Amino acid sequence: MMNRRHFSKTLGAGVFGAVPLMQAAPAIAKSKPRAAESEKKQWAREHLRGLGSLVMPSFSPDFKSLDEEGIRLDIRHRIKQGFCSTMVSATGANAEQRKRIDEIVREEIQGKMLRSTIVSGNPDSAIASLKNAEKSGCTHAMVTFPGNLKPETEEEVYAHYRKVIDSTSLPILLYGRGVPSLRRFHPSGIPVNVFDRLADHPNVVGMKMTHAMPAGLAYELCERLSDRILMGPVNLDLVPILGQHYKNIQWSSQWISDSVQSPDRPYGVELFDLVRKGRMQEAMKVYWQMLPLIDLIYEIQARLLGADEPHPWQHMKYYQWVMGGNGGLLPLGNNESVPVLTSESRQRIRDTCKKVGINADRPDEEFMVGRTAYARGVRASELTAKPHYV
Repeated sequence: MMNRRHFSKTLGAGVFGAVPLMQAAPAIAKSKPRAAESEKKQWAREHLRGLGSLVMPSFSPDFKSLDEEGIRLDIRHRIKQGFCSTMVSATGANAEQRKRIDEIVREEIQGKMLRSTIVSGNPDSAIASLKNAEKSGCTHAMVTFPGNLKPETEEEVYAHYRKVIDSTSLPILLYGRGVPSLRRFHPSGIPVNVFDRLADHPNVVGMKMTHAMPAGLAYELCERLSDRILMGPVNLDLVPILGQHYKNIQWSSQWISDSVQSPDRPYGVELFDLVRKGRMQEAMKVYWQMLPLIDLIYEIQARLLGADEPHPWQHMKYYQWVMGGNGGLLPLGNNESVPVLTSESRQRIRDTCKKVGINADRPDEEFMVGRTAYARGVRASELTAKPHYV
């Protein structure tokens, strides 16, 4: 059976391969002529380049307190990676710990990279989150549509987004992930017509095109939106295709971007930089170098991509550790939908990294407790649990 990744590759070849793009299919209707580019959109084109990233918690061996030294190491590692921005993904942390992680991020980055947040929920909740983000020094924010709302019209969807976006001065990213209740407006669950209107808003600067997006949908979105906002594909197979034919392909929003590069082998950052500069032959050389890492993302996460299930959190932490970050197990409770990080998966990640020139020869015990804790003499025998790890 052809999986989603192979479908994307095949569809991409069909849509883009045989003839120039604008001859391959009728152009999707564009709206009225665009106004001059806003200050926020110019800011985004200047600063959102390469890859966004995530900072995840590190914990003590009993999982009751934060390992702040480990978190600081991870933030510094994000900077070494050359990532343009980072966002806290506080899996396993309580509200007070999340607040402290935010403080540590603010202390460490000191203008060395951007800091984003993601807001969701009803308008009042999202607006309150944006106000907190402004106070804490976030540079931009991503807005999602809550899955529990059941709008009857596209106008209701648009009104929801406008109420949230108009409440803040932060540059705003749209989240390009399907919402089941919005499939009445577009088969993908992404409100494409609404996003087309929002792309004219002076504060709307980009869109995250999330992992499982097929090439046909990426084509439609870029046709409709890429003349006004940055398009951030996470499916890196699509980057050379989209970059060849559309403007504003220069960045990918926050995800487990450690899975495709290390500080010494910054493949993802290099790929987007070369595509942005139109140096496509050089970009393809980087693409082929990093392809084993791209393939492995899909092999490990295949059943989760595009689904409502949780991400493979321990795998994500393991990737960060292999690439030079702190690592450390996360307290994930008994959520059976989260994949277990097995010895087979760990070996495949290590082997694939070695194949592309990334050294990964440290002991797994260091990952389990975290690099900084291991250096302090903490060992796996001190862990009170080994959640989702065998």
